[in-house]
Amino acid sequence: MSFFTGTTKLVNTSPVPPSVTKAAAVALLHDHAFFLKTEPHYVSHRALPPPADSSNEDASTAKLAYQLPPGIEPLGKPAVKLYEVVDNVPNPVWSSSVVSKEEFVDLADGLWVRIRSPLAVVMETRWTIRERKGGDEEGGLELVEDVDISCSKLLLGIVKAQVDNNWKLIHANIMAKLVEDAKKETVEE
Repeated sequence: MSFFTGTTKLVNTSPVPPSVTKAAAVALLHDHAFFLKTEPHYVSHRALPPPADSSNEDASTAKLAYQLPPGIEPLGKPAVKLYEVVDNVPNPVWSSSVVSKEEFVDLADGLWVRIRSPLAVVMETRWTIRERKGGDEEGGLELVEDVDISCSKLLLGIVKAQVDNNWKLIHANIMAKLVEDAKKETVEE
């Protein structure tokens, strides 16, 4: 990391509605097409092909090839799913159409995402569904968004503000879909 690079960490948490099971919540996080569309500035995405070599075939190889952080245990094949995502970000510093490369790793308890955007902006986010901890409401589940941001110190405040401004809407979109799906399951039973 250079002298001009800054980092910050954010944690955002939302309660999961009681009608939603952990399995259903984790499954929704594994629905990458839905997940990408929860971003308020989303325009489009496309899946990128896996590398020609075998670096993404199994979890242990992918962990090394993609330099996944400790504790990230990929599920499925390919272990890392790759996307190119276009967002329309209202910001005076860079173009409003931002094209990012994103790496998605499905986990037993959620999802891990690395976003590589222009100007060396890198965000690594672990999305976890876990038992609710502390606070006024004991029991039940919660969605935890654990974000690590790394970029130029000049951009750090702008990027952090984007995450701060967007997380509640992203969480609300996820919760609304979880409730909708839970209602469908109840009607089908």
